[in-house]
Amino acid sequence: MDDAVFERLSERQRVYLRWVHSDRLPSGEIAYRENTTSKAVDKHLLLACKTLGVGSRFIAADLFHDYEVRVERLHPKGVTFFYSRAGLWPLPWPLPNTAGPLNAMSRQQVLAWASIIAIAAPAGLTVAAMVVLAIAFMLGIHT
Repeated sequence: MDDAVFERLSERQRVYLRWVHSDRLPSGEIAYRENTTSKAVDKHLLLACKTLGVGSRFIAADLFHDYEVRVERLHPKGVTFFYSRAGLWPLPWPLPNTAGPLNAMSRQQVLAWASIIAIAAPAGLTVAAMVVLAIAFMLGIHT
């Protein structure tokens, strides 16, 4: 396939194809992460498929990825993006940090963090209350 075909893709189409390739995300998840609608994502991916002459968004994403690996372009703002097939573990830190200001966790990672917090918070409060009561009994203070 000629590289000129890939040059005709819009920036939005490129971003959506990257998401499809990296995580095999459905349109709704891409729309959520890009703050748009799933219909807009579907439209851009359909146009990208037509431009590349393929019938599947996954094939288009794989072709575009192969093109980007060969060409290795820099982001216009000098920011480098690394998309990877992030699994559930290890969990990324849920707060903004120097590695990245955006929260790009998958739904499974968000659910894992919610489960950890739901279990750790009551357990931590229970242990703290037991320590306070133990100190109170050792000092002879009855509550």
